[in-house]
Amino acid sequence: MPVKRKKVTLVRGAAVTAEPLVAWRAGDLYVTGVKLRNRTGQAVILDPRKLRGTWLTAAFQHNRLHAAGDEADTTVVYLLSARPFETSL
Repeated sequence: MPVKRKKVTLVRGAAVTAEPLVAWRAGDLYVTGVKLRNRTGQAVILDPRKLRGTWLTAAFQHNRLHAAGDEADTTVVYLLSARPFETSL
């Protein structure tokens, strides 16, 4: 599935940038992989309840982002939805 690779506001209340990377469709379901990067000097614990949008489920590659600049300041979240990413956001 095509997906716009532009930054979006996905995580509420955290200085985390989000950029869709890739999307798939299987029947009536959509899966989108979104890169998340911490922009602060503090570690961030990711919570699926703080995600903007209408998702059936969300799975983080890693649920903790280290401080910006650390090699572990980035992860990917996989979002499952009943509609394309832009519509679900």
